[in-house]
Amino acid sequence: MRFRGLAVLPLLYAAVFIAIAWWLAGGPAVNLFNSWQRILVRILAATGCFCAVSAFDPGDHLRRAWQWLGWGTIAILIRDVIRLLVPAFQAGNAGPNEQAVLNGLGVLSNLGLLVGIVLLARSWKMAAIALPGGRAGSIAVVLITAAIALVVAGPAALDGAKAVAGGDWTSLMKVVSAAVDIVTLCLIAPLLLTAVSLRGGLFSWPWGLVTASQLCWLLYDAAWALSSTPAPGTYPFPTADIFRGMAENYLFVAGLAQLWVVRQVRQPSALSLDPASA
Repeated sequence: MRFRGLAVLPLLYAAVFIAIAWWLAGGPAVNLFNSWQRILVRILAATGCFCAVSAFDPGDHLRRAWQWLGWGTIAILIRDVIRLLVPAFQAGNAGPNEQAVLNGLGVLSNLGLLVGIVLLARSWKMAAIALPGGRAGSIAVVLITAAIALVVAGPAALDGAKAVAGGDWTSLMKVVSAAVDIVTLCLIAPLLLTAVSLRGGLFSWPWGLVTASQLCWLLYDAAWALSSTPAPGTYPFPTADIFRGMAENYLFVAGLAQLWVVRQVRQPSALSLDPASA
């Protein structure tokens, strides 16, 4: 029952976000609220990742995967904090050096998250899990996901690459982020198939929740691509950030689910080895 509660938590967060943003819409307070809630969801995501890290022994493959996800989240959290609290890094004030720092943190974050997802996606091979549909089914799902990813994130990657080629290095982070989104969205396939192959078991929950996080990033990219540049002095409803918050919350609950699953699996073994339990 508590695993189902974890799956519902991001949806509840989205409902609260929508209610508050709707109440604040039309004024500058919505931007401040959005900035702080962005930091909140980053903290939650990092907390979930390192909760999952604590469930495994040093050197474990899944421990490394969650570490990469955690440190990738920490990097983007630092970026958001200094953009909000340090005047020199705020929009309109940031010079070339400050932009380089922000871009560097953004690139490091995306690479960390990419490595983490790659390691998670490879875990089904290491565990010799038979995926439903066989090799042909896996390839079909990957191709479909790749096509969707290219349609959603491809234009942003192309526009950012053109801007960088024209000398606008502030767009580098956009290029890296869009490219990483395309790759990680393609990796949804093995994550999703792993969750399906483990259906009915405890280990399906972490996989399923990580998959939900990646799908929410797909929705974020779609919402961002469809959004228009706001007119000066206007404060539009932050639609894309709904999906960003859900993506980070699903990563948070996925980490908690990973910790709970490992503890629940190990508990019977520990009891069986305890002489007092005989």
